[in-house]
Amino acid sequence: MELLGYSLSFYCYGIATVLTLMISLVYAFRNQLMPYHLQALERSWLDLDLKSRFMFKMLLNGGGYYGLSTGLFMLVLLLIPFKDGQWWAGYTIGLVGLVSSLPLTYIVYQVKQKTSGKPPLQVMILVNTLLILGLILTILSK
Repeated sequence: MELLGYSLSFYCYGIATVLTLMISLVYAFRNQLMPYHLQALERSWLDLDLKSRFMFKMLLNGGGYYGLSTGLFMLVLLLIPFKDGQWWAGYTIGLVGLVSSLPLTYIVYQVKQKTSGKPPLQVMILVNTLLILGLILTILSK
């Protein structure tokens, strides 16, 4: 179970990391709000004044850059110390990923519950599930 669980945790973390990086790239380099943001605001992009557009774009891009830094940190840990069999890296990847993704999942859930926007909650649930599973498999493999 040790080697199999450790290998499975690598794949769980790998998928969660790739998803984190892909989503973050979209947000970091987007020129306007996502369609679900506009649904939540019940406005079109052009209906927003210039200062609001600027601020929303900066918040969107800033969130994307934060996600990129988290995803790159996870990727480096995954491909160097974790792949090398250093157990601490498995705990670190799981915890860093969850510290980042759990609050974001709560925010996405709130947007879904309290607005007409349709954010990608399922993706966030998948990322969290993979991170938790990877962490459990890492713990059980020790």
